[in-house]
Amino acid sequence: MLTTKHINEIIFNGIATTTVLRRLRFLVGENYLKRLTGLESQDVLWTITDKATLLGEGEQFKRYWNKNLLEHDFKLLNLRLTLERQGIAKSWIPEHEIRFLVFKKYGIKAAQRMLVPDGLMITEVQSKKVSVAIELELSLKNKDRLRNIFFRYLEKNDLSYIWYICQGPMIANSVLKTWERVKGAKSPIKLRCSLLDEVMQNPKATWTDGAHSPAQRVSTPKEGNPITPSKLTIENRRPYPVSNAPPNPPVSPDHPHITS
Repeated sequence: MLTTKHINEIIFNGIATTTVLRRLRFLVGENYLKRLTGLESQDVLWTITDKATLLGEGEQFKRYWNKNLLEHDFKLLNLRLTLERQGIAKSWIPEHEIRFLVFKKYGIKAAQRMLVPDGLMITEVQSKKVSVAIELELSLKNKDRLRNIFFRYLEKNDLSYIWYICQGPMIANSVLKTWERVKGAKSPIKLRCSLLDEVMQNPKATWTDGAHSPAQRVSTPKEGNPITPSKLTIENRRPYPVSNAPPNPPVSPDHPHITS
């Protein structure tokens, strides 16, 4: 799923927008693309169809887009592209891809019971690859639900960070306070909590300096190496491994899998 602007920047290298739109409308007419509307910004989104998938070696991980979640998906897309462009995200696996592959391998019950973040990002800290669960929060969650999510995350052995990126300070405050109540004294997982606007405006500083909600600083990891910007790409991710083992492997940079 990409906007017209994204497609122009990534695929067509900045040609005239009218030319891009003419080509996209042709692909819609030939049933290779679908057009999605309903964003607050009035941007148009384009997504591939099953027919388009048959032309390549990839798979269609998500066929239906819930209009009630479209704003969340759009902001998550912009977040991903920003982190990739700045060289922070070395790879990224979205939630719907993880669920699709688990469903395909193990069935719908396994996919439904999994704890899956909005995105699983691999980045580098001190030249070491680490797994980061990305959670984009646009509204205030019930505290019991949030507490249950944290307890499940704390069961993971190889997850290095949970990065909550929040729409506003009130949401961030709730995340931080709940985490303080449930985390263990020697928890191997670190929580990062940032405001969405700050991440989008200055992602490098937000990640390397540990920028958080004004209410509290949970962690201040400054251990990262200098980050080199990378070329913008729509497929900057590593393949998702699905084995014959039961769906409960650990999270790690080489096997990025979040389970129940």
